[in-house]
Amino acid sequence: MDCYYASVEMREDPSLKNRPVAILSPADQVQVVGTCNYPAREMGLHSGMSVSEARRLCPSAVFINGDLRKYRAVSEDLHRLWSEYTDIMEPVMLDEAYLDVTNTARDLDEARRFAHEIQRRVLEEMGMGCSVGLGYNMVSAKTGSEELKPNGYFEILSPEDFVDLMEDRDIGEVNSIGPRTSEKLGCHGIRTVKDVRENRAEVASILGSQAKRIIDLADGIDLRPVTPRIPEDAKSISRSLTFLKDIDDYWLLSDVVFLVCVDIANILDRYGKLGNGIGVAGAYSGREPFGSNKPMRMCRDPVELHESAMSILDEIPFRPVRRIGVYVYNLVKQDPKQKTLDSLMGIAENGSAVEEKLESIRKRYDLDNLRKESVDRDTIRSIAEHMRTHRGRRRSYSLNFSLSYLDNVPSFLTRWVFWMVRTSLSTKVSFSRPASM
Repeated sequence: MDCYYASVEMREDPSLKNRPVAILSPADQVQVVGTCNYPAREMGLHSGMSVSEARRLCPSAVFINGDLRKYRAVSEDLHRLWSEYTDIMEPVMLDEAYLDVTNTARDLDEARRFAHEIQRRVLEEMGMGCSVGLGYNMVSAKTGSEELKPNGYFEILSPEDFVDLMEDRDIGEVNSIGPRTSEKLGCHGIRTVKDVRENRAEVASILGSQAKRIIDLADGIDLRPVTPRIPEDAKSISRSLTFLKDIDDYWLLSDVVFLVCVDIANILDRYGKLGNGIGVAGAYSGREPFGSNKPMRMCRDPVELHESAMSILDEIPFRPVRRIGVYVYNLVKQDPKQKTLDSLMGIAENGSAVEEKLESIRKRYDLDNLRKESVDRDTIRSIAEHMRTHRGRRRSYSLNFSLSYLDNVPSFLTRWVFWMVRTSLSTKVSFSRPASM
């Protein structure tokens, strides 16, 4: 889809169609532009920009608080429409999916008819424009869909067509090749698709085991099958986010990890799954990765997931963090008759502890609303950015501790003590954690 969130809003209010429109990140307290339409982009607006800067660049822009429930509802209608043309569909985001029409289109002409019919129906039935790429594999289809936005159609029918189109372009423009790989190659003077194809040995020496995939993509080769997403069959679930700026506040990071655990718990609950292993993975400010995992008792309780995740983080040297993620593995389907340890002990299973913790976070960061069911992968990023930018606004003073003298105190006790201090004082508490902890 083309500028999806903005398209939904313009559909509902046609007067917006020729005006610059910026959609704020779904948690409306966060002063960050989530996405914007093409007139706004022409004025220099882009995702992640602060609203104050966006207003300065484009005073005439219309700013709208995002409504994820509405966008999800429209997305379900879109996916139902698309599924009429294929028996194999891989959703990528709310507004994007790969459709394998091998079994439903009799020939290339019918595949083309499908593409144009989808565009026509999305416009007529949904009131929005979309771009379609027709390709011989996933990377060519994705490249085609990006080529003539908005409302574009482009086909790439062979590796030769792909190379002809892309060879003089930056390697970072090839789908699935990220900025880190592009930067690493650029340091060696390899910047375009053509450079990769003409310097295969050097690319292999630079990228090691990753090189074959990058060279294949530069050649237009992508053997990934279109794979329907079936979460109930998953053996692990992960969630991660990258902050706009480094996080050097341990307690802020802990609060964000709790929200990530709530999101994972919601998914586990939705599909009746339990996990008995948990891991943490992330990256420091210099992109240096960190992570570890451990077994845990079988559960899907957000509070317990959070405790387990933080116990892993407590064993890792704390430094400014740019990316954080949590994953739960060894998932099993819970039998409806299966009893949890809590139920066997007569402890009622309810969400009171979760809601209390969410309420504590809500108050600490001046969030308007924060409920368990509203925490998901689409909202966590904007909520986390709000928390990062608002963490000090309610404090009357700040406490900074160096915990080097607590080396021999169990980590969960130090976290509990300072959590209580910070909650009771409504203040920002940060500390530097020595590497030995």
